[in-house]
Amino acid sequence: MKILVISPHPDDLEISCAGTLKRFQDQGADIISVVTVKPSTEVNPNRSLSIVNNELLASYALSGFELRVLDTELHPNGRPDLRVNNITMTALGQLLEPCDIAIIPHPEDFHQDHANTYHLAWPLVRKLAKEVWCMHTVPYCQQHLTNSANLFYNIDNEWAFKKSLLRCYSSYFSNNDIMKIYTANQYWGHQNDGTLAEAFTVKKRYVE
Repeated sequence: MKILVISPHPDDLEISCAGTLKRFQDQGADIISVVTVKPSTEVNPNRSLSIVNNELLASYALSGFELRVLDTELHPNGRPDLRVNNITMTALGQLLEPCDIAIIPHPEDFHQDHANTYHLAWPLVRKLAKEVWCMHTVPYCQQHLTNSANLFYNIDNEWAFKKSLLRCYSSYFSNNDIMKIYTANQYWGHQNDGTLAEAFTVKKRYVE
């Protein structure tokens, strides 16, 4: 099995679906992660290009997932400028391949980079993937926290792994931030008769 995840930023995969991916990986699946907004010079005083790059690489060294990063166009101020156009879509398409499941952002996520990544990825993966799932990402999914998720994937045994990946991003996440993610997974777990779960909206189902 091959799982393709297309997410905007370093850390979005870890927040949204790291536990689910670990379950697939343990079953022998290949996990390919495509990040559409490449690490860049940060205006946050706690981050720099070196810090952001090193945190990203540390997470993937730990997970063993394959990482591919879109060469995002940069604004004159040095910030990535992810645009929905044919040029960007063509460049993204070169990083993708046929897969069993593609996981992409939810179209209602209120962060612009998440919405743009969805609009870039969906026309491509609807042809490449047998199934397409939209991830629910804290806090950007709060507009549709319960009303559109139709798959809750239990991660009771994978939380420790997920937490270890989140801790790689020490310039992003405090212990309190990680606890908020845990609380969201706990909430979704209640929808699935489990302790912890990650939430998805299945947009395309495989039919034999």
